[in-house]
Amino acid sequence: MSGSSPAALTERWGPWIQAGLLAVLPVITVRAVADPSPWLHLRVGAFLLEGGRFGLPDPWSPLAAHRYIPTQWLPSVVLAEGYDLFGIAAVVWSRGVAIVALVLAVLWLTRTVSRPVVAVPVTAVAVTAAWGGLAERPQLAGFVLLALAIGAWWRTGVDHRARWWLVPLTWLGACTHGVWVLGLVVGGLVVLGLALEHAATRGQWFRLVGVLAASFIAAGVTPLGPRLLLTPFEVGSNGREFVAEWFPSSVRSPDVALTLVMLALVYAAWALLRERPAAWQLLTFLAAIAFVLTMQRTVAVGAILAAPLLAEQVERLLARRRAGRGHEPVGPPAAPLERRELAAWAVGLVVACLVAVPLAGNRAGTVHAVPVALQQQVRALPPQTRVIADGDVTGWLLFEAPQAAPVFDLRIESYSGAHVKAYINAMEAGPGWEDFVADGGATSALLPMQSPLALALVEQLNWSVVAHGDGYQLLAAS
Repeated sequence: MSGSSPAALTERWGPWIQAGLLAVLPVITVRAVADPSPWLHLRVGAFLLEGGRFGLPDPWSPLAAHRYIPTQWLPSVVLAEGYDLFGIAAVVWSRGVAIVALVLAVLWLTRTVSRPVVAVPVTAVAVTAAWGGLAERPQLAGFVLLALAIGAWWRTGVDHRARWWLVPLTWLGACTHGVWVLGLVVGGLVVLGLALEHAATRGQWFRLVGVLAASFIAAGVTPLGPRLLLTPFEVGSNGREFVAEWFPSSVRSPDVALTLVMLALVYAAWALLRERPAAWQLLTFLAAIAFVLTMQRTVAVGAILAAPLLAEQVERLLARRRAGRGHEPVGPPAAPLERRELAAWAVGLVVACLVAVPLAGNRAGTVHAVPVALQQQVRALPPQTRVIADGDVTGWLLFEAPQAAPVFDLRIESYSGAHVKAYINAMEAGPGWEDFVADGGATSALLPMQSPLALALVEQLNWSVVAHGDGYQLLAAS
């Protein structure tokens, strides 16, 4: 009869239940394109595939002041190839499958410290907290690789082994998105924690430092070269001042609140167990708080980092309850990963990729956040027409009308701070907006209906409305 007990049934069928959950995830994760960014990355990918190179003067915008470095070139190229073959359905499919891959990466991260009964719900909570950052961007692929790096460094904190495969993983992450650098930050904190407690031998410590150094060097030998190492600081300089997702996050935001609750539960568990966490765990705990509160852009990173912390402490609390040992130290009783569980995950991922195909085809026909109704009109703009456009649609404009020359676009790091401020002021029709339009040589505009600048262009400069649709209007100078 023991073979039919709930525990035995869970042990037997648990991996396949996980696989089933992974397989049906695309029903939730596959959606119509709802973010303005993928259009820019499609354009970057197509430009690079055509042999184009960025430099100064900028090949797209006549007013760009800095050389654009396509730090997300690899997913941009892959996505552009996919678009050539399957159209916008490739973008829809890639987001759905990438989220499944992230779920699987976080599940692996939590399963290394807890049983499935703990790992699955903690993974669900962590991915829910990270949901706001899971748009159709290369950043999503970066999160998947970051979760793998965090998992590797977590295991290193436990067994002090040097995992040299982190070096090629870092190289791949550096070709994918700037979030790669946070993997090195986590690794550095783990190594620092081990050094503070003298937990590793001198030989182990030097090998771990070697992994960090080799990973840093690997990031500098991507096709972009050593200049990639400085781009996180260059992009952030404008982002922190002008881009909302770079602003400090608010505890009123649901994802921020949920992640902070996860971390508060970790702290409460430490207090209940009356156990001092390892120094490297305490450092990663503090780093997770910093990631959550520093900016909205890194809330997802904090959620991923909080996942193994919470899973391990929940597992420890359950173990103490089962053991009934009062306040005696309790080690993590998590069952090790088995081949059948890994096989079930692989099957679940493959099935999810297949399930996402018809869903992507069905939902590709709807596109949000860009004026698709004005597609023909923007394609008909004369070559080198200088266009002032709403920031969110500039990526789409570059993709649909590569012959146009926007006076500003989503590549905010390509422009001087003064130019960005002048652009923001002009969009609000603030004092001196006419000078920005005249100095930039704009003769066309793609703006939301009833936007302050659109009204000012029509009423004060006598611009005419060429076409309108999807909440936007295309204007031309008289």
